[in-house]
Amino acid sequence: MTANATFTTHKIAKMCSVYPSTVINWINEGKLKSFLTAGGHHRVTRAELVNFLTRLKIPLPPELAQEKKILIVDDEEDTCFVVERAFQRHAGIFITKLCHTGIEALIKIGEWHPHLVVLDIVLPKIDGCQVCRILKSKPETQAIKIVGISGNRNFDERSLRDYRIDAFFAKPLDLPALVAKSMQLLGMDIAQSQTSSAG
Repeated sequence: MTANATFTTHKIAKMCSVYPSTVINWINEGKLKSFLTAGGHHRVTRAELVNFLTRLKIPLPPELAQEKKILIVDDEEDTCFVVERAFQRHAGIFITKLCHTGIEALIKIGEWHPHLVVLDIVLPKIDGCQVCRILKSKPETQAIKIVGISGNRNFDERSLRDYRIDAFFAKPLDLPALVAKSMQLLGMDIAQSQTSSAG
């Protein structure tokens, strides 16, 4: 399922075990945002439906529970938590895990298979460039998207491309831009995914 999937009122009713008229009432009362097709039928985006169900604390049906897995790697715990909160603002879109060293990151990647890694370039023992080189050299991990981050102003971003880093952000981080770039790298619909953070 893609991030920009849409659902009919009947499909939503079936997923939520309610009558289609109940879904129509949610829409008419402004609780669930929808748009009308050229034929006058209501459609609800995946992001809007996930946001609605999350607000009501309704467990996500299996059809919707397909979050992108994001691994955040930084030896500064505060940075990890701040980046994690930025992704968690998009309810039902991402699931995150944290680690603080390059070695720990490689182990976690092998176990968890994230879709994208937010990777600090300066890490103890094994730095982010070495982690990236290892990931991109193996067929089973080379498709993982990597967003490099660093507070070191001396980095030449062009040289980082040699390590096949997909994007780079300097600290202090522009968190909305980082999340938006991550969505773009993952082929997600940024505009529709942003609606899940509203409210």
